[in-house]
Amino acid sequence: MSTSTSSSPASSQVQSPIHSPAMTNSTDLKTGSGYLRPGPVESFVSNGLKTQDYYFDLPLKHTDSSCKETIVVFARRVVAIERQGDADKMPWLIFFQGGPGFQGPAYNSGWVKVAAKKYNVLLLDQRGTGLSTAITVQSLSRFKTPQEQAEYFMQFRADSIVRDSELIRDTLLANCSEKKWSLLGQSYGGFCITTYLSMFPESLTAAYLTGGIPPMKDSLETVYRRSYKSVMGHTERYYKRFPMDIKRVKKIMKHLATHRVQLPSGGILTPRKFQQLGLNFGVSGGMDRVHSLCLQAFVNIDGKEEMSSLFLAEMASQDQIPPIYAVLHESIYCDGPGYASNWTASKLLSGEFKPFFEYSVDAFENYEDDASRIVYFTGEHMYDWMLDDYASLRPLKECADILAKCTTWPKLYNEEVLAKNKVPVAAAVYYDDMYVSRECSEKTAAGIQGMQLWVTNEYMHSGLRDADGILTKLLKIVNGEIDVPVA
Repeated sequence: MSTSTSSSPASSQVQSPIHSPAMTNSTDLKTGSGYLRPGPVESFVSNGLKTQDYYFDLPLKHTDSSCKETIVVFARRVVAIERQGDADKMPWLIFFQGGPGFQGPAYNSGWVKVAAKKYNVLLLDQRGTGLSTAITVQSLSRFKTPQEQAEYFMQFRADSIVRDSELIRDTLLANCSEKKWSLLGQSYGGFCITTYLSMFPESLTAAYLTGGIPPMKDSLETVYRRSYKSVMGHTERYYKRFPMDIKRVKKIMKHLATHRVQLPSGGILTPRKFQQLGLNFGVSGGMDRVHSLCLQAFVNIDGKEEMSSLFLAEMASQDQIPPIYAVLHESIYCDGPGYASNWTASKLLSGEFKPFFEYSVDAFENYEDDASRIVYFTGEHMYDWMLDDYASLRPLKECADILAKCTTWPKLYNEEVLAKNKVPVAAAVYYDDMYVSRECSEKTAAGIQGMQLWVTNEYMHSGLRDADGILTKLLKIVNGEIDVPVA
C-alpha cells in the first residue's frame, strides 16, 4: 500500500465550464464537457519519462441528473521522454488498479516504462482513492447517518469508475484521430475492464487483463469456498518452506489468545487478526515477509518474554485498510439487484471452515510439538468482526452492515454484449492465483467472445509488478504474434 503527501482539492460543487485548457505538445483539449479542471497542470520529467497530471470534475452520480454534486478524479499521463515530440500521434492505454480502494501505481513502475514507449499511458486514481476525492473516515464524518454514508459508498464501484473513464476519454482524446483507447487492468482492474467491455465496447481498441477475470458464473459462496481452500494450500506451502514457523506461529497465537496485546495504532492484536497475514502469501516475497515477522515477534526483557515493539509496529501498519476496500470488497461480486453479500466470508469461516481456521488454546495446549497440527492463515477476506478489531474501521461498522445487506446494486456486466464481443482481449491467468480463482476465471472467459487466455504458473498474482514481460506478451497475443487458446 502506498501513501502520498500531495493532495488535490476536493469538490462538492459544480464547476464552471473550462474554455481554454492546454496540454504540453498538444492542441487544445475538448472544452465542451467542462470536466477538465483549470490549470496549472503539473508536468515533470524523471527517470526517462515525461508526465502530466490532470484533475477532472466528474458527477458523483452518473445516472442521476438531479444530483449536482461532483468529485475530483485524478489521472497522470506518462510518455517516454524520447517519444514526447510525437506523443499526440501515439495511442492511449489507461490502467485500472487492483483493489478496490487503492490508488494508481507509481509512474516509474517497470511495466509503465515499457508501455510508455508505445502509448500515452494514463494512470488513474480511481474515484475515492489517491489524489482523487478520497474516501477516508475523516471525510465520511460529514454525513449525518450511516445510511447516508452507505448511499455515498454505492457510487464507488466499477460501473461508476468506468463511466468516469469514458468522460475522461471523451475529453483527452477529443482532438486525436483515433478516439478509442486500450485498457490494462490488474486484479480488480480486470473486473473494471469487464464492466467497460459490457458498457462501452465501441470506445475500445483492445483490452489486457492480468489476474483479474471476474467470477461471473459462480456464486459468492463458491468464490470464497475456493479462496479458503487456496489459502489453506498456500499456508501448507509456507510451513514447508519454513518448518520452524509451525511452532513459532502456535506460540504467537497462544500468546495473543491469553494476553491483551494493544497495538500502537490503538487496536488490539487478536489471534484472528494475526491470521490475516496470510493475505501476503499470494504475492512474490509475501511468505518471506511473514517469516521475518514471526522471527522478531518476541524479545526477552529481564528474563521475561514479551512481544517486540518492531513486531507490533509492523502489525499496526496492517490497520490502515482503505475504507473502500473494507466496506465494498464483497459487494464487487454483487452483479445487479437481488444480490446481497451478507458477510459471506464470515459465514463460511464460522461454518464449514471453522474446524480449519478457528484457533483454540485448549486444542493446541498438548500439541505444540506436533507438526501435523498447524495454524492456518486466512487470505483476502473481509469479516464483520474487523469493524471491531480494527480501530480505524470502527466508525464504519453500521455503514458496512447496511451495505452487506443491500440488494439494490446496479448491474456490472452484460452477458449478451460480452458473448458478442468484438474487442481484442488477452488475459494472463495465474494457475495457482490465491486471490482470483483460475477455475472461476476460465468459466467467465468462456462467455466472452474472442478472449485469449494465457494460463501460466510462472508468476504469482503480483506478476505484472514483478515482470515487465507480461504486458509485452499480452500485446503480442493481441497482435497475433503468439498463439494461445481462445475462450
